Amino acid sequence: MTRNKIGQNFPWRIFFSEMLGTGLLLLIGLSIVILMFGSGSPLAELIPGIKLRQVITGFLFGGTGAVIALSGIGKESGAHINPVVTMAFWLFNKIDSRKVLVYVMAQLTGAVIGCLPLLLWGQPGSSISFGATAPGAGYSIQDAFLGEMITTFTMVSLLIIFLGFRQSRPYTPYLFPFLYAIMVPLEADISGRCIIKTERRTSLE
Repeated sequence: MTRNKIGQNFPWRIFFSEMLGTGLLLLIGLSIVILMFGSGSPLAELIPGIKLRQVITGFLFGGTGAVIALSGIGKESGAHINPVVTMAFWLFNKIDSRKVLVYVMAQLTGAVIGCLPLLLWGQPGSSISFGATAPGAGYSIQDAFLGEMITTFTMVSLLIIFLGFRQSRPYTPYLFPFLYAIMVPLEADISGRCIIKTERRTSLE
């Protein structure tokens, strides 16, 4: 009886929407990264400039998030698809502690489900660690941490500003393609060692 009641009260629609949204963002977004920077990708020859590819990658990654937010999936859960965003909503008392756990569980589950198919990319994916990031050449782990912290702070701050005003609220999803197109080339060299290393190796071949 108690278990059935708990199951009925659990926000399954939010959980599955957030899980699916997170999974799709990572699967599509990291596939774009592999297409742009994986060894043997024709896009490296088609678009030889690293910074230009970083801009395009950021725009497409952010665009993927925007499409998810505008879809029925995003409208069901709010498309946090990031624990940091969920924590920001919690700090502003927009969701309670129980909902925070639901969102974070869904995001972590979706991340695993979305990343597993990336293994099918094989060698192009493994050449850049399937999109995993690490401190760039000449940068320490502290530098990478600071870079990630600044970019995350900027993202959450702009999100709060856009959501804080009724006039700008409907346009919030459209912020991310342009924001990522700026942030990725600025920060990729600090915490994107796998991309830089691959590019250097390719240029020597």
